[in-house]
Amino acid sequence: MTENLSLSSEIRQPVLSGRAWLSGLWLPADRYGESERRLRILANWHAGAAAYRFPEGDLLRYAAPMEQDCARVPGWPLQRVGRALCSAWITADEYEKLPPADLWLVRGGQVQSLRLADAEVLKPGEWLDVSAFAIHAMYDCRVAERVLDQPLAAAQRDIRQLLGKQVPAASLEQKQFLHALQGEASAPPPSAPKAPVWRKPLIVAAVLGACLALGAFIASSGSDSGAAPRGAGSSSSNSAPHVLPWLMLIALAVRSWQKRQPPAPRKSSVSTQPSNPKQAGGAGSAGKPGAIAQAMIPARRAVARAMPQAWRDWLARAAMTSHLSGIMGRRQAAYMRQMLEMFENGRLQDALRHAIPLGGAGGSTGQAFGVPHVRQNLALGMKNGAAGPSMYFGDELSRHLRQLYRKSFEKLDREGNVDQAVFVLAELLQSHSEAIGYLEKHERYGQAAELALLWDMDAALIVRLMCKAGDLPRAMAVARRDGAFAEAIALLEPRWPVAARQLREEWAQALVDQGRRLDAAQAIWPIESMRERAIEWLLRAEEAGGSLAAEALVKRASLLPDSLDSQEARIQSIRDDKDRQPERTAVAHALLALSSHNKETRLLARALFNAWLVDQDGGLGRFSPQQLQRLLDIAQDPLLRADLPGKLPSPKPHPLSEKKEVSWISVPAAIGQPVSDIALLPDMRLLVAQGEAGVTLRDPRGKTLHRFPAPADSIVLADSGHIALAVIYRGDMLCVQRLDLVTREHRDLGIIAVDCFAAGFDGIGWTVGQGDAIRVLDTGHGLSRVLWQIDKLPGRAVRILRSPSCEQYELVDPDDKMVLWQYRLPGRRLESRGHVPVLEKKGDMSVIPSPWGSYRYFWMAWDEQDNPWLVSQHSGNDKDHGLALPPQMSGAALNVTLGQNSVAVAMRQENDACVLLARDGETYPDIAFSWPAGAHIRAKMQGDCWLMFDRFGRIAIMDMVRCYASMPTIA
Repeated sequence: MTENLSLSSEIRQPVLSGRAWLSGLWLPADRYGESERRLRILANWHAGAAAYRFPEGDLLRYAAPMEQDCARVPGWPLQRVGRALCSAWITADEYEKLPPADLWLVRGGQVQSLRLADAEVLKPGEWLDVSAFAIHAMYDCRVAERVLDQPLAAAQRDIRQLLGKQVPAASLEQKQFLHALQGEASAPPPSAPKAPVWRKPLIVAAVLGACLALGAFIASSGSDSGAAPRGAGSSSSNSAPHVLPWLMLIALAVRSWQKRQPPAPRKSSVSTQPSNPKQAGGAGSAGKPGAIAQAMIPARRAVARAMPQAWRDWLARAAMTSHLSGIMGRRQAAYMRQMLEMFENGRLQDALRHAIPLGGAGGSTGQAFGVPHVRQNLALGMKNGAAGPSMYFGDELSRHLRQLYRKSFEKLDREGNVDQAVFVLAELLQSHSEAIGYLEKHERYGQAAELALLWDMDAALIVRLMCKAGDLPRAMAVARRDGAFAEAIALLEPRWPVAARQLREEWAQALVDQGRRLDAAQAIWPIESMRERAIEWLLRAEEAGGSLAAEALVKRASLLPDSLDSQEARIQSIRDDKDRQPERTAVAHALLALSSHNKETRLLARALFNAWLVDQDGGLGRFSPQQLQRLLDIAQDPLLRADLPGKLPSPKPHPLSEKKEVSWISVPAAIGQPVSDIALLPDMRLLVAQGEAGVTLRDPRGKTLHRFPAPADSIVLADSGHIALAVIYRGDMLCVQRLDLVTREHRDLGIIAVDCFAAGFDGIGWTVGQGDAIRVLDTGHGLSRVLWQIDKLPGRAVRILRSPSCEQYELVDPDDKMVLWQYRLPGRRLESRGHVPVLEKKGDMSVIPSPWGSYRYFWMAWDEQDNPWLVSQHSGNDKDHGLALPPQMSGAALNVTLGQNSVAVAMRQENDACVLLARDGETYPDIAFSWPAGAHIRAKMQGDCWLMFDRFGRIAIMDMVRCYASMPTIA
C-alpha cells in the first residue's frame, strides 16, 4: 500500500547530506533501468543484506548501519528512523506526523510511505551466471601425506668417498680413537634387531665393575708410591687423591648410562614458559643440535663457537689431582708417537690412515678422556669442523703437526697425487678454501662442488662450481634458496657463457615467482632473444597501477628509452596530483636503485624533483638530504641547482614525537563482512581471507576489486606484496593455493600436513614446521619440492616468525621449555639457538619473540596510584622499561605484538576494548584505537603500518611513518 502526504512545509531537510550512518539505498525506477538497478544492488551486496522491488523502484536494506558519504552512494541514501527507513532528516515533531510504514521517501513536496509486505523479495543470487566457472573436485583429506621430492638429497658422504680409492682407508685404530675423542657411542643401525632386555643391565654392571677395578688399582698404586701413612698427625688432604678417582669414575659411569638412555617421551601440551637460566646457553649448550636427514641442501652450522662443557672441566681438574691423568696421558701419547713415526719413516699411506685432524673452527667443548681405539674409516659428514672434545698437546706439538701435514701435502702435490693431497688439505689441515681452490685448479669441479656443499661454503661459490660441473638442477636449487644468482652469473659469464645464460633465465623466472617482474625484466634484458618476454613483464606491471606502475616508468626509461615520450601524460599526472604522493616516492626510490642512468632517466628526475621538494616540505616526503642530493645529481640540471634556495630540506620531525597526550580514535561499531585474515598490500590495498567465500582483493576504501575462488583462513604474503598463498585447514591437512595479485591468477598447490607455518615468505621458499622438523618448500613448483630442511630439532616446532631479514623457530622441548632458533635472511645463516632464560620477576611473565629477531619479556606492574603498567625487558639487557596503560583497562586481557621499532598492545574486557600503539622507548602510547566492547582484535605490522582488525570486518590501519590513520569497511 502506498500513501502520499503533503508535508513539504514541515520537512525542513528533505535530503540527506554529508557523512551519515546509512541503513539502505533506494533506486528509483524512473531514473535507473532494471539492469542498472541490478548492477548497483550486486555491487553493494553483502552478507545479511536484503533487496525488495516496488513499482516505484528497488530497495537495498543493509544488514547493519554503515557510515558513508551520502554524496557518493549509488542511489538515494536511507537512514533508520525508529523501525522505518527514511530518505530525509526527520525531527521528532515531523516523525510524530508520519504514518506507520517501513519506508518513507521524500520527493516533490510529498512523503511517500511504503510497506515491505507490498514488495517483491529479490534474490540477487539468481541474477548471476556461474556457468563459466570451473567446478573443482574436493580433496580427500584422509589420503596419506605426499612424499616430498628431494632430488638433491643423498646419503652422507665423507671425503674419502668423494676422492675415490686413491686415498687409503682410515685405520681401525684411528676410527676408534676419533670416536672416543668425540665421546660418541656407536648406535646400531635402524634395521638392527632389538637388543635383549637383559643386555643393558649386564653392560651397566660390567662398566661399574671395570670402574671399581680400575679405581682399586689407582688407589693401590697411590699407596705404593711413597705416600705418608695415615696417622693422628696426618692431613686429610693426603687422602684426597684416592677419593677423587672414585668420584670421577662414578661420574663417568653415570654419564655413560645417561647417554644410553632413550629420550623421554614428549608431552602433548604446549608451554611457552622459559627454562631455568642455568639451563640456558649458547649454541649447542641447550641440547643436541638438529641434524639434516636426506635434505636437498644441508643446514647451516652455528656461527658462534661452542662453550666448554662444565662436566668435562670438572673431570679434568679431578684427573689432574689423581694418578688417572697420567694413565690417560700415556695412552694418548703412545698413539701420537706411533702416528709421528709413520710420517717420519716415510710410511705415508699408513700415516694418512692414522692421522688426526687439527682443530677446526668450531672450538672445543673441553678435555677428551678417550684413549686410542680401532677405526675403520674417517668420515667428515655434517660434523666436519663442528665443536667437540679435544686433547691438549701444547703449541709446540701442534705447530710440528701442522708443518708435518704441510710437507706431506707438498710431497703429494709434486708426485701428482691430487686425491691424497686434497685429503691432507681438507681433512688434516682443515683448510677448506685452499682445498676447493686446489681441486678447481685441477678442473675437478664435481668434487669441489660436493665438498663446498658439504662444508656449507658461500652460495655463489657452490652455484659456480656446480655449473662448471654441469649439475645445473642443483645449482639452480641452491641459487633459488639463497638468492645467489647475480654473484654466480658474474663469475661464470667471462668463461662459461652458456651456463651463465641458463642461470640468468632461471634467475628471471625466480624473480617472477617472487612477484618482482620489473627486476626480472632487468635481469633477462642482456639476452636479446628474451627481450619480448621482458617487455611483457613490464606491461603487466604497468597494468597493475599504483606504485608498481610508477616504478615501471623508471624501468621503461632505462630499458626502452625511445618509448618514454608516450608516457608524458602519466608523468604529468604523477607530478601534479597531490593524492599520488606514494607513486612519486616510488619513482624516486626506483631511480636511486638504478646502477647507471641515461638521458631519459635524468629527464624523469628533472620532471619530478620539485614535486619531491613539495612533498618533503609538507611532511609527506621522508627523504634524507643525502637521497635528495643523489636525485639532484641524477637530474644533472644546472638551472634546477641554481633555483634551490640553499640546503636541501631534511624530513619534518615525526608528528608523534611532538604529541603531548595520547590520541584516541574510535573504530566504527558497524559490522562488515566476516573475515578470517587480512594482509596489507602496497598502496594500502587489502587482501581479505573470508573462509569458504574465498579471498577478495580490495581498494583502500574496502571496495572489492577481484575475488579469488580460493577458500582461505589465513594469508601468507610475499615480501614483494604481489604474490600470496591462501591456506585453509581441512582436518589435519593444509590446502594451499598460490595467488598472483598482478595478473589475478590463482593456482592450486595441493595439500600437505604441517603443524605450523610462517605468515610471510620471499615469494618462493615458504617455511613450515612438522614435529621436530623445519622445511622450506619451493612454492614455485608446488609443495613437494624441498629447498632446505633441518630435522631432529631439540623440540617440536610450535611457531615460525618471519620478516624479510630474520626467521625464528619457537620450539618446545620434551620438558615443555621454550627453545628459540634464529636464522639470518637471506642465506639462512644460524644466528643463535638455545633455551630462553627465566627472569626472576614477580607475577606472571610472558616471552614474546619478534619476527625481526630476539625476544622480550613482558609482565604487569602497578604504581602507587594503582595505575597499570606493562613492563618489558629486552633479551640480554637488565634494564626494565614501562608503558603506561589506561586505568580503565586495569583488568583487561592483553595480547602483545612486537613490530619493527614499535609495539601493539590489544586489550579486551567485557565492556571495552582497545589497541595501544607505541614506539620503542616511549613511556606513554603514541596513539590508541577504541574498539567495540568484547572484540577480539588482531594486530600485525606490515612495512611501516600497523594493521588491526577483528572477525567482524572492522579494520584500522596506522602508518607510523606518515602518521596517517584509515578505517576502511569490508562491506
